[in-house]
Amino acid sequence: MAVPKKKHNISDLFVKKGFMPYSAAESTDGEKQHDEHDEAYYEELLEFAVALANRLQACGAETYRVEETIVRVIEAYGVEKVDTFVIPSSIMASLETNDVVLTKIRRLKSGGTMLDGIERYSALCRRICIEKPDLKTARKLLVETDRSIHEYGPVIYYLAAFLIGFGFGIFFGGKLAEAFASGVCGIATGASLRFMGRFRANAFFTSFVCSFILAFIANALTAVGLCKNADIATIGAMMILVPGFLFTNSLRDVIYGDTLSGVNRLVQVLIIAVALVFGTSAAVSLARQLFPSIISNLEPLVHPIWLQCLAGMIGTLGFGLMFNMHGHGIPLALFGSIISWLVCSLSMGVGVSEPISYLFAAAASGFYAEIMARIRKFPATSYLLCALVPLIPGAGIYYTMDFIRRGMGPAAYDKGVATAAIAGSVAVGVLLVSTGFRMWGVYKKRRLKALNKK
Repeated sequence: MAVPKKKHNISDLFVKKGFMPYSAAESTDGEKQHDEHDEAYYEELLEFAVALANRLQACGAETYRVEETIVRVIEAYGVEKVDTFVIPSSIMASLETNDVVLTKIRRLKSGGTMLDGIERYSALCRRICIEKPDLKTARKLLVETDRSIHEYGPVIYYLAAFLIGFGFGIFFGGKLAEAFASGVCGIATGASLRFMGRFRANAFFTSFVCSFILAFIANALTAVGLCKNADIATIGAMMILVPGFLFTNSLRDVIYGDTLSGVNRLVQVLIIAVALVFGTSAAVSLARQLFPSIISNLEPLVHPIWLQCLAGMIGTLGFGLMFNMHGHGIPLALFGSIISWLVCSLSMGVGVSEPISYLFAAAASGFYAEIMARIRKFPATSYLLCALVPLIPGAGIYYTMDFIRRGMGPAAYDKGVATAAIAGSVAVGVLLVSTGFRMWGVYKKRRLKALNKK
C-alpha cells in the first residue's frame, strides 16, 4: 500500500527550519547575465553554493558533506581557491580568484533530520557538478528541488513514533505488553515534540517536558496493570529523545578533525542528557508517590537473536518514517539494521568484548552503506543511519540517568563510561570504513587526472 505523502511549498518547508530559500535580491526574475570575470558573477556563484549547503545542513547532513558541497560546486565552475568552515549552526565560505576575494556567512537557527532532503540536494549537487548549467538555470533547479521534497503527514508521524516505542520495547527485553505500553508512550512523546516545536522551545525544555510525560505515562500504565516493567516501557519510547545519533556524530567529527563541530554537538548532547535526567527523575518520583505499588528494576528478558533483529528493524522503520525517508530504498536501508545487530550479537556470542563487537558492527554498517550508496547513487547517510539505529546505546544512557537519579554515583560512572565506550566504538568503526572509501575515491580521481594528462 502506498504511503500518503504531504507536499509543502517552498516557504512552508524552510521557514520552520529558520531560513528562506532566496531573498528578493536573489530572485531569478529579471536576472542580468554576468561575465565569468565579473565580481557579481562570482558573488552569485558563492551565494548559490552556500544556499545549497545551507539546505543540506538544515536537513541534518554531516559537516564534511556540507563543506564538500560548497567546494565541489564552486570548483566545478573553474574556481580553485575555496575555503569553508562549518559548524552545526553556521556556514562560512570564501572564494578567491586573481581579481576578487569574496566571503559569505550563513546562520542556521534550527534544523532536523530530513533524509529525503539530503538525498535530493546531494543529487542536485552531483548534477550541477556534471552539467555545469548557467547560474540562472542552477537556481531554478534548486527551487524545483525545494518543491520536490516531501514530508509525511501527522498520521505517518504518529505511526513512526509508535513503531519506535513498540520495536525497542521488545528489543530491550520487554514482553508484548511492555512493547505496546512503550508504543503508547512513543505516541505521547511524538505529540509532545510536535507541540513544543510549534512554539520553538529550546532543546533543554523540550527534552525535559517530553521525558517527564513519557516516563510518567509508562509508570502510570504499569500501576494500572497494562505492563509490568516501567523501565522497559520508558526506554523504548525514550529512544526518540536519546541523543544517540548526535553523540555518535560528535565523536565522528572530533575524530575526523572537525573539532569545533564535534564539541558543539557534544555540548548539545550534554544539555539534552541533563534534561532527560531531570525529566525522568521528576516523573518517576511523582509516579512512585502516587502509585507506591509499582515494582521497579525488573530484569529484562533475553530474546533470541532473530526476534531482536526483527524488533530492531521495526524500530528502525519508525526512525526512517520520522526522518522522512522515501522511495524504494527503504527495505534496503532496513536490511542494514539487521546486518549491524547480527554482527554485534554474533561477535559478543563468541566472546568478543562489547566495545569491539560494536566496532565490528559499525564497520559492517559503514561498509554496507557505502556499497549501497554507490549502487543506488544516493548518499550513504540514509543507509548508515538506519543501520546504526540498533547500535544506539539507549539502554545504557537510560540506566546511567537512573543511577544518577537514585544517587548511585559509582554505578552511574561505570555505566556512563561503558556507554561512552560503545558510542566511541561505533564512531570509530564508521570512520574507518568511510575514510577508506574516501581515500579510494581521491586515488581514483588523481589516477584519472594523470591518465587524462597523458
